[in-house]
Amino acid sequence: MQFRHIMIAIALAAVGACSDNSQQAAQDAAAKAKAATEAAKTAAQKTAQQAEQVAAQTKQAAAEVKAGTMDAAAKTAQGAAQAGEATVKAGQEAVDAAKQGAKDVKEAADKAVDEAKKDAGGH
Repeated sequence: MQFRHIMIAIALAAVGACSDNSQQAAQDAAAKAKAATEAAKTAAQKTAQQAEQVAAQTKQAAAEVKAGTMDAAAKTAQGAAQAGEATVKAGQEAVDAAKQGAKDVKEAADKAVDEAKKDAGGH
């Protein structure tokens, strides 16, 4: 829904807007959409890196169990658990970044639509 607002705002600004305000609002909406995408991408990459660490440590713990080195396996499993907690935290940060980005984009798109409506009403 938010991206629909952006597209409407940009279209209105490009087609019928005569003021700098509506054009600026459309540019702001596009910039916020880009920033939100980058923030979500960065947070998702962090989550993926954390998940890779969990997988590697879990695999190592399994190999240690198979080799019969239970103390080492226990320590590695504990590390995997801690990495798992970090993964959950990184995942939540990704969700929070996406939510905030969507909110920012919606607000910017709404402003762009309002500015475009003002311009259209003035003609």
